[in-house]
Amino acid sequence: MPLADSSRAIGAVTGLLGDRIESLTSHNVTVGRPEPPSANGGIANPRLNLFLYEALFDPHLRNTPLDDGQEAPLWLVLRYLVTAFDDAGESDTSAAFRILGDGLRALQALAVLPLTGLSPEDQTALDPNPELLRLTFNEASSDLLSKLMQGSDEKYRFSMNFEVRPVMIAPVSPADFGLLVGVDYTAPPPGVREDRGVALSVEPTLGPLIERVEPASFKPGDPPVRVAGEDLQLEGLAVQLGPVLLGLVPDPAGGAVFEPTAAALHGDAISAGSHPLSVVRTLLSGRKRSSNLVVVGLLPELTAASHIAADPNDPDDVPKLELEGQLLGGEADDVFVALYRDGASVRSFDDVVDGPGAPPAQTLKHVRLGAPPVAAGTYRVLLRVNGQQARQSPEVTIS
Repeated sequence: MPLADSSRAIGAVTGLLGDRIESLTSHNVTVGRPEPPSANGGIANPRLNLFLYEALFDPHLRNTPLDDGQEAPLWLVLRYLVTAFDDAGESDTSAAFRILGDGLRALQALAVLPLTGLSPEDQTALDPNPELLRLTFNEASSDLLSKLMQGSDEKYRFSMNFEVRPVMIAPVSPADFGLLVGVDYTAPPPGVREDRGVALSVEPTLGPLIERVEPASFKPGDPPVRVAGEDLQLEGLAVQLGPVLLGLVPDPAGGAVFEPTAAALHGDAISAGSHPLSVVRTLLSGRKRSSNLVVVGLLPELTAASHIAADPNDPDDVPKLELEGQLLGGEADDVFVALYRDGASVRSFDDVVDGPGAPPAQTLKHVRLGAPPVAAGTYRVLLRVNGQQARQSPEVTIS
C-alpha cells in the first residue's frame, strides 16, 4: 500500500480498538473524553469509553528509516484511558466495574492487534506499518486521572490506562538516493571496480568456514562468485543462498566458486535483497552440516524504463513508468523507485505494481506517477528492492 495513506494511522488505530472491543464484549464503545450520558452522542448505556489522552515518540525507533537514504517516519506511542459507564451513566459503581472488567479482558486478548476485517480506508492506513501493533497496560495513578478528568462535569472517574505502539506515519519528502559508488554508468552494461572491500566472518564452525565472498553483491547471470575460507575442498559441498541451493566447485586457490545462474535465481524462487549465504555439506547420514553465515546482496537488474502517458479517455488513469528487468520485486517486497537528475533524487515512489499481461515473475513493473505531476525532462531511474539498488540506471524522458 502507498506509504502516503499512513497519515490516517492514528484514527485507524482508534477505530480498530473500538470495533474489536465491541465485538469481544458486546458493549457499546464511544470515543472521546469520559463525559456524562448527555455527551455520549446518543449511544445507549451501559458502555465503554476510549479516550486518547497522549501521544509520544517511540524512543526505540526514533530516527529509524524504512530504507537507507529515506527520511525516518514518525514512530508514535498512543496512550488511552478506558472508562466504563453503567445503565445510569455512572462510572464508579459495581455495575460499571463489571463492565470495565469485560473491557480489560478484551484488551488483554488484543496484545497484538489483528489488522483483518478493517474498512478499506483503515486497512490502507495501517498496512504499510512494518511492525506489529502491540498493546500493553500502564499504571493509571490517581494523580494522572485527576489531571485528565477536567471535562464539563469535572468528576473523577475510575479508569484504566494502556498504550499501542509503534504507530507509523511515513514522510512525503523524496528519498535521498544516489548513484552507486564505483559503477561506470556509461558502460553497457555498467562496469564494476575490482578493488571493492569484502566482508569478513570469523565465527568458528565444524566443517567449512567462510571468510569472505567475492563479490559480496551480484545479480543473476553474473560471472562465477568465489567463496574463500577453510575446508572448502571437501566432497558434497553446496551453497545455500536464502531458499536456493546452488552447486559449489573447488578452485585451484583453495576456495570454491558457484554460478549465480538466472535459471536458479528467478523471481519465483527468490527476491532481490540481503540474503544469508552458507556452505552446506551433506553427510553420509543424509543430514546437512552448515558453515557460518555471511550476508550477501542479490541485486535487481533494471534493463529498460519507459514513460506511459495517462489515457485521456480514463479520468482515473495517471502517467506511469514501465520497468523491465529481473528481480524487480514481488508483493511482499519493499520496492522504491526514484527519479534522479542534476545530482539529486527529485521524486521517489513506492506504488509499484505488476505490469499487465502474464510476464515471468518480477520482470515487468508499473510505477504510478501520482500527484503532484512530475516536471517534464530527462531523468535517470533508480531502483531499490529490499535495500539493494540496481547497478543499472536507464534514462527516461517524461514529456
